[in-house]
Amino acid sequence: MAADNNPVRGIMIMCLSMFFFVAMDALARELTQRLSVGQIVWVRFLIFAVLAALMVGPRTIKAKLKSRRPWLQIGRSIVMVAEIGVFVLCFRYLPVADVHAVAAATPLLVTALAIPVLGETVGWRRWVAVCIGFITVIVILRPGFREWEWFHTLPVGAAVLWAIYQVLIRLTGRYDGSDTTLLWTALMGALISSFVGWIDWVWPSTETWLLLIAAGFLGGAAHYTLILALSAAPASLLQPFVYTTFLWALILGLLFFGEFPDAITIIGAAVLISVGLYVMRREAKTQSG
Repeated sequence: MAADNNPVRGIMIMCLSMFFFVAMDALARELTQRLSVGQIVWVRFLIFAVLAALMVGPRTIKAKLKSRRPWLQIGRSIVMVAEIGVFVLCFRYLPVADVHAVAAATPLLVTALAIPVLGETVGWRRWVAVCIGFITVIVILRPGFREWEWFHTLPVGAAVLWAIYQVLIRLTGRYDGSDTTLLWTALMGALISSFVGWIDWVWPSTETWLLLIAAGFLGGAAHYTLILALSAAPASLLQPFVYTTFLWALILGLLFFGEFPDAITIIGAAVLISVGLYVMRREAKTQSG
């Protein structure tokens, strides 16, 4: 099944996917206090691979693995593992909501990347929004105005990788069906992460195993629903609904960790969200007109 055009379906699935991602991030924050990042990512992908095989059906795996663009799938998978690894590392040092405040710039990056990679039309307003988004991220990070640590730059790298990954999903959707992309995502993720997953291995307790299994289930659900969403609607159309992650991050961070971002972080995230929504609304009017 190649990419189709069902905006309502894409939007609904995108919102669900964002909840799964944030719930998985909340578990990752707890797991980083117990295990290494490599081990978390590796075990999560092993669980994800088993789930993906069951979802697609063991008898059809060989057929579904046939990709029209295998090198594109491999490249996308490498970006995905790197993006997840950086995000998990973020949660070792930073609150969930703070990370997602910076990640709110991702939709603006996606709209910019959609031009050279996907050939989508993006107006000058989006370019202005990208510049505003960059400035706002700097304000959120506040280099020089607080005790600066190297890990404060991690959310920026994670946001860039996350944007590239979403654009590549949309691109692969032009050639391969959602089941094919799901299998490549899970199996390549398990393979790539196995190169570092065994380093600093610590045998998890029963409780930690349950958290890892839950993270694997959420990861599988998150990636599958994201693939479905980006196969149903254009990447630029779906980007405003990525902003629901910040809302979920606020709620889950407060409920499970008692974390709440400061006023500058909240205002910065609000600016990013507002600018992104305004620009996309204006662009939609221009294209429909």
